[in-house]
Amino acid sequence: MTKRTLAITIPALLLAALTAAQPGVHTATSGGEVMRLIRREKMDLILPGAMRDNDVDMWIHVTRHGDPDPLAHYFGNTYGYLVFTDLGDRIERAVFGSGGAVEDIDVRGSDAFARAISSYDRGYRLAFGYGDEVYDEFAEFVAERDPEVIAVNTSEWLAEADGISHSAWVKLMRVLGPEYAERVVSAEHLISDFAVRRTVREVAEQVNNLEAARQLQRAALARIEPGRTTIREIVTWAREWAYERHLGGFGTFGPGGVRVYYSAVSEDPPYPPSVRYFHWHGDYVFQRGDFFAINVGVRYMGFTTDTKTHAYILREGETAPPESIQEVFDLAVAGQWIMRPHMRVGMTAKESLDAMVAAMEEAGYLYTPFVNSGIQGSGRTPDGTGMLDYVMVQEALAGTDQPGFAIDNHAHGSIGTTTLGPSMANFRADRHDLVIQENHIFAFEYMVHRNIPERPGFPLAINLSNPHVVTSKGVEWLQPPNEEIILIH
Repeated sequence: MTKRTLAITIPALLLAALTAAQPGVHTATSGGEVMRLIRREKMDLILPGAMRDNDVDMWIHVTRHGDPDPLAHYFGNTYGYLVFTDLGDRIERAVFGSGGAVEDIDVRGSDAFARAISSYDRGYRLAFGYGDEVYDEFAEFVAERDPEVIAVNTSEWLAEADGISHSAWVKLMRVLGPEYAERVVSAEHLISDFAVRRTVREVAEQVNNLEAARQLQRAALARIEPGRTTIREIVTWAREWAYERHLGGFGTFGPGGVRVYYSAVSEDPPYPPSVRYFHWHGDYVFQRGDFFAINVGVRYMGFTTDTKTHAYILREGETAPPESIQEVFDLAVAGQWIMRPHMRVGMTAKESLDAMVAAMEEAGYLYTPFVNSGIQGSGRTPDGTGMLDYVMVQEALAGTDQPGFAIDNHAHGSIGTTTLGPSMANFRADRHDLVIQENHIFAFEYMVHRNIPERPGFPLAINLSNPHVVTSKGVEWLQPPNEEIILIH
């Protein structure tokens, strides 16, 4: 049965308390201590299983000065070769260069090799007169361990696993020699598993992050004055709120933090509507009768958020949203309870996606898989008059009262968002073979849409999203699930 959503109102008197809140903000010292703990736990508890489950005997992670490493969140600032070798009883840690934040190093290369592998190689060659023989120690190190499978951070599809530069790749192959160069494979699956298998402390930091975002969004909604406040003002204020609390960084304005799905009084937009927006321009003024989602997030301990809070601005005499909007929202909310049992540790992304689609279809929803055509000027129809995903929804729902749905449950966390780990979405098929691991943090994101009498031919499309975690118990909520429309007077 569809669960009736709750509706609450934010009194303006709460604004001062909300804006003063600084949930879980670390000092420079305490934050560093927690980051050190996370890094050590990842190395001790996560790395061995990630290597063995992916049949990797040796992982060579190559970085350079001045070339940002996608895994710096876990390794710190490194250069040279980080090498992890499975010796059977343990994972040996070796550094040829600088190990950054990696601790408990078993083997350290010589200073001469560190100089040779740095960005100052030519300068050192001229100053100290060494040649290519300096690389022999690394070739000998690899030969002594004789790994059958060597994973290196190069990938065609996973950016986080493609940190090696072309010249560094050429040098590594030359140093390894032809025998071991033939044993090199991409570290993409290994790196994906290493990142998305979360420690308990990582999950705790994400919970703190989500609570900060929840307070931010409530405070932002309390500032809206119908007929006066623009999207730009709310998004800008929210970003400043986060920045002042060390929960955000620099950036230019983008209207993506607010999605107006429906307006009772505003004219049709001068641009084609999409499944994500009906109105999105930064200068759009909130009006009574607007139904929208706010998704202005924060960045905390390297984690980000992807939480959409839904709100409706009451018109004069109204005490609740229009029945048609409430009905579609109820259908959207019900989806998370229908799909929740079908994301379990050990399933591949494709197995989970297929199971969720089947469950939703059995519940009476029509599957309308998106092509993820994008927003704001991209992904248009060939004639430029419509957005591909929205036109598909219009055609699929024409002449029916049946709700449609699409799924984009993607990995979410500290480095990368939609690229790392299994993603349950039809347009992320290259991730379909990845397995859901213990403590997999993901954005439970999906879309539900249905025709409404107030807007014939233009279905109301609602996008729900909340980061949660998959454990051995199933999907566990990291924050309250989507269940309510917040009312603004």
